[in-house]
Amino acid sequence: MRATPEAPDTPRRWRLPGWLARYRELPPPVLWFAAGQFMINLINSTQFLLLNLFLKARGLDDPTIAALGSHRFVATLFLALPAGLWLRGRPLRKPLLWGSFLFPLSALVAIETVRLGHMQLATVSFLLMGLASLMLNVGSLPMAMRLTRGDQSSEALSLLFASWAAASVCGGVFASVLQTVGTVQLGGMEIRFDEHATLLLMTLVAFSAPFFYARLPDPPVKRDPTRHWLHIERSDWAVLGRALIPTLCIATGAGLSIQFLNLFFSHVHGMSPAAYSAWGSLSNVLVFAAGLIVPAVKRRFGWRGAILGVQGIAVALLVAMGLTELVKTLAWALPFAIGCFVLRQPLMSMAGPATSELTMSYVGERNRELISACNGAIWSGAWWLAARTFQLLRTYEIPYWQVFLATAALYFVGTVAYLALIRSIERRGDG
Repeated sequence: MRATPEAPDTPRRWRLPGWLARYRELPPPVLWFAAGQFMINLINSTQFLLLNLFLKARGLDDPTIAALGSHRFVATLFLALPAGLWLRGRPLRKPLLWGSFLFPLSALVAIETVRLGHMQLATVSFLLMGLASLMLNVGSLPMAMRLTRGDQSSEALSLLFASWAAASVCGGVFASVLQTVGTVQLGGMEIRFDEHATLLLMTLVAFSAPFFYARLPDPPVKRDPTRHWLHIERSDWAVLGRALIPTLCIATGAGLSIQFLNLFFSHVHGMSPAAYSAWGSLSNVLVFAAGLIVPAVKRRFGWRGAILGVQGIAVALLVAMGLTELVKTLAWALPFAIGCFVLRQPLMSMAGPATSELTMSYVGERNRELISACNGAIWSGAWWLAARTFQLLRTYEIPYWQVFLATAALYFVGTVAYLALIRSIERRGDG
């Protein structure tokens, strides 16, 4: 029997692409989790864009800025491993909830103490920000994997990374718009939208994060009550060590230069904070889009394409951007550096969900909280050490391009180190 042709006036239902439709299948708690992280990341993204410039506007030089920022990582460095051991096999909702409240509170105090010149209190506030970040970072990835089925882990982790990019876009747009507006007369009061006002506003908005974290469930977990919380299996030490080597290289490289990119564009190319925020927002739009397609890229090209390929291109762009310092007087130097900046971040961030899933799969379920804590300790320790190294290098007036070359070398080693983990996962048939 011949099929009846569809009537010409029958409306066709628009369908999402397959890779995007998979996000609709995620359970609602994952969406609440992503919303809470979005609010928290509003602070992180705005601080990444403007905090160093705010400190610079308060009269602090590069070494002092680096020294103050490094205090944020001290708490995480010393407390991450005990926290990871304690949280293994335990409910994660309460630590995440407390962290989501403490982080914006300590960020608010840090901004105001710096503005008022109370630098000792500012140091304490940066330490508390590190503690709150620890509570959030240790539990985030394990909680995401507890909330989803195994075949949904790629989408869940990619959504969480995309929430960071979306927050960066919003933070950058607001920062650019508010600073472009400048001064506004409201009633009889004059409001100036500078770096301080923008940081303050985004921090106040982020106080809504605990309301989203409060809606998270506490999925049941397997835990051996006879085993002391400090106990680590002897066989796990080698697994953890191999999983942490690439993180150590990538984190050290990032801490050495990525957290100071705003200073690079300000000092080398004379870019204003508003312009940097605008270009950062454009880059984060690409980060958001790239983050969502990570599961599709992984299924198409495997771990090697999703990690080694994109990170290799990102390293080349970082080197090219740094070398523009040598030709900064030429007309094309700044546009070229901006192009590298806009494209590098999406590619490097695109590997984030893939490397997180790779590491979590490699260490196994019982070590996820521990590896998450160790990663947090490494990132904080590496960024603290890198900030101190940057402080020393800039004290001796080492040019930015040489710092970027050191970062690229560390990135290259870290990218290659992921190859051993990929081979192990492929042999086990988990990839």
